[in-house]
Amino acid sequence: MNHGLLKMRCRIQHYEWGDTDFIPALLGIDNPKREPCAELWMGAHPDLPAEAEADGKWVPLNELIDAAPEKLLGPMVTREFEGRLPYLFKVLSAKAPLSIQAHPSKEGAREGFARENAAGIPLTARRRNYRDDNHKPELFAALTEFYGLRGFRPLPEIARVVEQTPEFRELMPGFEPTSACLKAFFEKFMSLPQAGVDAILDPLVQRLQEADAKRLFTREELEYWVLVADRDYSMDGHRDRGLFSIYLLNLVHLQPGEAMYLSAGILHAYLEGSGMEIMANSNNVMRGGLSHQHVDVPELLVNVTFEGGLAEIVRPAPIPDSREWRYATPVSEFELRRLEIGGGQPHENSGAHSAEIVILVAAEDDARVTAKSGDRSLELRRGDVFLAPFGTAYTVSAAGPATFYKATVPTACPPACAGQENEMLFRGRRPTALAFGTSGLRGLVTDITDLEAYVNTRGFLDYLFTIGEVRRGDVVCIAGDLRPSTESPERSIMRAVARAIEDAGLGVDNLGRIPTPALFCYALQNGRASVMITGSHIPFDRNGIKFNKRTGEVLKADEAGILDAVAAVRRAEYGRSDTESSFQDDGMFKPGEGRPLPPVNEEAQTAYHRRFTEFFPARGLQGKRVVFFQHSAVGRDLLVELFEALGAEVHPAERSEEFVPIDTENISAGLLDNLQRMVDEVARSQGPVDALLSTDGDSDRPLLCGVDADGTVRFYGGDLLGIVVADYLDAHSISVPISTNDAVDIYFGQRGVTLAKTKIGSPYVIKSMQEALSSGASHVVGWEANGGFLLGSAVQKNGRSLSPLPS
Repeated sequence: MNHGLLKMRCRIQHYEWGDTDFIPALLGIDNPKREPCAELWMGAHPDLPAEAEADGKWVPLNELIDAAPEKLLGPMVTREFEGRLPYLFKVLSAKAPLSIQAHPSKEGAREGFARENAAGIPLTARRRNYRDDNHKPELFAALTEFYGLRGFRPLPEIARVVEQTPEFRELMPGFEPTSACLKAFFEKFMSLPQAGVDAILDPLVQRLQEADAKRLFTREELEYWVLVADRDYSMDGHRDRGLFSIYLLNLVHLQPGEAMYLSAGILHAYLEGSGMEIMANSNNVMRGGLSHQHVDVPELLVNVTFEGGLAEIVRPAPIPDSREWRYATPVSEFELRRLEIGGGQPHENSGAHSAEIVILVAAEDDARVTAKSGDRSLELRRGDVFLAPFGTAYTVSAAGPATFYKATVPTACPPACAGQENEMLFRGRRPTALAFGTSGLRGLVTDITDLEAYVNTRGFLDYLFTIGEVRRGDVVCIAGDLRPSTESPERSIMRAVARAIEDAGLGVDNLGRIPTPALFCYALQNGRASVMITGSHIPFDRNGIKFNKRTGEVLKADEAGILDAVAAVRRAEYGRSDTESSFQDDGMFKPGEGRPLPPVNEEAQTAYHRRFTEFFPARGLQGKRVVFFQHSAVGRDLLVELFEALGAEVHPAERSEEFVPIDTENISAGLLDNLQRMVDEVARSQGPVDALLSTDGDSDRPLLCGVDADGTVRFYGGDLLGIVVADYLDAHSISVPISTNDAVDIYFGQRGVTLAKTKIGSPYVIKSMQEALSSGASHVVGWEANGGFLLGSAVQKNGRSLSPLPS
């Protein structure tokens, strides 16, 4: 059953955008004709299968697998992926931008493939969109400095681009920062006839060319890539419509070793650089320009996800007791790992759980590199590729430093059971692992099973034990928002989190349904770790889990350790037998295992109320009439009581028992009209209104609208509110992300206040505030453009003190 290690012979795709030097240099071959060498395919896709040396013959890998799938792939992978290698592994090298594109979901690919087959469109036809029935999530890890485009920029950024670009503003007057408006804008431009495209892009490109002549754009600027793409793809006097998308997408600059992940529907393009690419075994591409190939705009629109946000960079996490690093992704088809060896210390792989494809990408010229399995030994040089079939134990060694990249199928199974359980399989099903980001864990409610909530919480707590943040017997605070999935008779993520805390040997302090900052403030003052179950402003069908250390928010430096601990807990829980486990096959608690929550401790809510009434002047809002839009915000009653205690006349409005997702930085025209109506109703019966207030779902971001003398409601964004609050608190040191309004620089620059700009995300702002504190600064504050205000140090004003709340 063991084929042993198989040397592979891989072929090159000569797409026009390919670099002429990188792949030939990697393989140690000449390229006398200077052909573009775009991709080295290391897989079994029928379009260009690699060959494997078996019994002295070179056999296409797809044919070798077809002949004996279980021997090469293993029984679990063979069964789940219908006897096919589930991934395609590549070296990709681009000297010029390649097409703006997106990939379909698995369901979309199946439907599209069947539809085009039924229409009789040949697989090789230029107008063919779906060349197979599979989806194509992909991961790209840089070997050189790499530039690319990934996903739509944050919607407020796009709104500013539209407003500042006359041609875009004329095409889409009144652009609003919403997904629906973005889709309409994109569809309107992409559907224009070529004359309309030229009319918009000609003056844009001409202005850029004139500006570039005065000051050369750099690779860090989108304008640079617009000009490069125009040079490469605009022809015959016409502009390529793909130039438009460059203005809308995030520019990503990867350093060697960094990666970006692309799920279905993410519009993207590679611009320049070389690296490793791994994807589900598919060649389905919907193009949107920067290409001489087929562009099907209606089909592209069906497959693109119109959501704005920042592009996340994936960094590999070290695998404990190993020389391997793992790039984490949520997919079941593939996993990319990097292996660093050298100095005579071999790396042992105790038995491949599925077919693994390994390439040597870096080694000293005279250093001997060897891969060995049993009595089979392969001498390797840079660019060599080999296949380790299912169950094959092997060792790689090198006389000097050597770097490998390895494609495999995910597993969290310990070596002793290699090949018996697939990583993401829990009793035959594949749960969706939650992604970890700066806002904690978020995902669909259907994916946040009791098991998934338990695994992630136990992993977080195990990490805290490791770094000395908690000890057995300590207490952890928990709270939640008003989503039914947070805590209700039918479903309770809070109960799963509480069970994980108890099983870790810790106590649970249930603070009930309170704002996220109220939880954090109480936990911080009592020296306790805390967990908030909230999806903030995201839709009803989703939720999230936010972790906090007893010393503050989870920072970027904590993420790798938490992920490693979560992986270890996952291995343990997935490996339990049915009788040992507390979970049913669907990942929910068995009957009787979901314990009730402890009684609610109301002291946290009381303390949060007292925090403000003891700092602000008594009756300081006397004479102010405000409307409070309650919707389903978790702080809707607490905040009404607080503003009344401070002297305001408060009129609650539109309380909802159904969850309403309110994004305080994405105020649509429709919502603004609704807010105006609320104010008008109160004004008619009670008199002039001074302001309308609200928050997002977990009440950690404000929504504030002033009311003009004529009664018109005026929305104020979070970055402007931050200026007012920082000024009131006499801030000496301010930390804000680079995305905040220029008014911050202008206002505080004139007042001698120290201002630090950070990357976007509260962990970066908090780290900057910590650095300010360590340098001796006082009255340290920070905020995000969404209105999340952070107090890094105690503040004294009018003889009263406000304690730090850096969250």
